[in-house]
Amino acid sequence: MQKKYYFGVVLVALAAGLLAFTLPNSTNSKEITLNAENTAILALISDSAETELKWHSVMESIALQETEKKKVFIDVYTSWCGPCKMLEANTFSNPVIKQLLNKYYLPTKFNAECNEIIEFKGQTFINKNYSEQPRKSTHDFAVYIASTSSGLGYPTMVFLDEELNMIQPLAGYLTPQQLEPILVYFGTDANKTIEWPAFLASYKPMISQ
Repeated sequence: MQKKYYFGVVLVALAAGLLAFTLPNSTNSKEITLNAENTAILALISDSAETELKWHSVMESIALQETEKKKVFIDVYTSWCGPCKMLEANTFSNPVIKQLLNKYYLPTKFNAECNEIIEFKGQTFINKNYSEQPRKSTHDFAVYIASTSSGLGYPTMVFLDEELNMIQPLAGYLTPQQLEPILVYFGTDANKTIEWPAFLASYKPMISQ
């Protein structure tokens, strides 16, 4: 599986909140479309007291993807991982993040130490050394899908396209403000036409900084 890395040091700027202002005129139509979609998302949030976010297993998402043809977002976590719990409590609970995950992705969770059999792209993945004790084993699918140039860490958020091809594995905890533009960038296919720094510079966030 070919892996593309869009961020690198750009995430440092994202974390610091270093936003610029405008894109060249050639991207204005894309910017207008994105801003209109963001306005619609905010309207949905204001009309609803609580946005439901249903998490699927990997195999559920693979089955759903055949008919829904949506991108897949996988939260690769473990039961003992502190940043994973922070991601769940602080980031995935945000109504904007919930709406973006529902709109563009099939939200998926995968415990990297589980004993589930995963059938993915003609391959079978198992946890060969499964143990009920935490930190004793790692599922082969976690290694396959969530490894980055720095190895495998938790949490890792994995973005797959509509054909289940890799877009980006992104390791580490992110705040709602940090994750929001990334979800939009990949969800709208902006990554196919706009470089990440230019996109981030023009993006108007829905979550207050």
